[in-house]
Amino acid sequence: MAYFSKEKDLLLRIVNSVLIVGLVITIIITLATGIKIINKEKVGTYEEYAKNVCTIDKLEYECTDEACIQELDKERKKTCTSYYLEEKKEKEKINKANKSNFFISLGASLILFCTLKLLNRKQK
Repeated sequence: MAYFSKEKDLLLRIVNSVLIVGLVITIIITLATGIKIINKEKVGTYEEYAKNVCTIDKLEYECTDEACIQELDKERKKTCTSYYLEEKKEKEKINKANKSNFFISLGASLILFCTLKLLNRKQK
C-alpha cells in the first residue's frame, strides 16, 4: 500500500503523513510507559524507609528526663510514619498513572493505525 503515491490526492498524502507521524509518536509513548510499568516505583516497608531516611536515633534530645525522651521518640516516629505514608501514596499514584498512560497511548496508536488503513484501502 503506497501512502504517498503520485495518483493519491495532495490532501490525502498530507493526512497520511500526519497520521504516520502521530502513529510513531504514540508508539514511542506506549513503549516508554510500558518500560515504566516494568520498572515501577518500588514501595518498600516502613522499616526500610525508617532505616534509610528517618533519623530518629541520630537526633540529639533537648531534654534529659526519660519521659521527655520517650515523648520525643513517639513524635519523631509519628512524623517518620506520616512521611513514609505520603511517599508510599505518591509512588502508588505514579504507578497507577503509568498504567493509565500506557492504555491511553495504546488506544491512540490503534485508532491512528486503523484510520490510516481505512483511508488508504483500495476501493473495489
